[in-house]
Amino acid sequence: MAVTRFEFKITFHGPFRVALGQGGPGVHNTISQRHALPGSSLKGVVRATAGLLLGTDNPVVAEVFGSSRQPCPWHWSSPVPRAHEPDEQPAWYPAMPSARVRIDRETHTAVEDMLVIAEQTGAESATFTVTQTARIDDLAKHQDVLVVAAQATRSLGSLRRRGLGWVGIACTSHEPDEDTVRRFLQLKQP
Repeated sequence: MAVTRFEFKITFHGPFRVALGQGGPGVHNTISQRHALPGSSLKGVVRATAGLLLGTDNPVVAEVFGSSRQPCPWHWSSPVPRAHEPDEQPAWYPAMPSARVRIDRETHTAVEDMLVIAEQTGAESATFTVTQTARIDDLAKHQDVLVVAAQATRSLGSLRRRGLGWVGIACTSHEPDEDTVRRFLQLKQP
């Protein structure tokens, strides 16, 4: 079996957070500095985009991203941030705390005991790969879904609908064209 591999670049338009679900010194939510953006989280948001565009019950989404009935035929690497200097190791920006306050809808004041301090990180850009791990009958269809859904993904991590985690993703090994997008849209269920 010839293995297919797609290479992607993420451009970060601001900080993001993929929380570990545990607190730390001075913060309610922490992040992993080593694995700030796991490949599984990235796969999840690209899958959600594919489901939004093609329909969440579309069998193509399960075929490409896996389901409880079938494993995903692709391995998603964790993104590696771009190094700032040629001799420097790639690393995410240092974890920085951010604050959220819940505002009462009636009084427009901060609700008592509703302050949350959470870590966030970022990078200028990062790269990741999606590598074939199993036999695929229609590789062109998978390519269309992976490339278009990734490029249509605009946010990731916690609070992505509230201004955190905005990104641009581009496939650097298989650039989509009009035909790619047209084939992708033909996969949409009525």
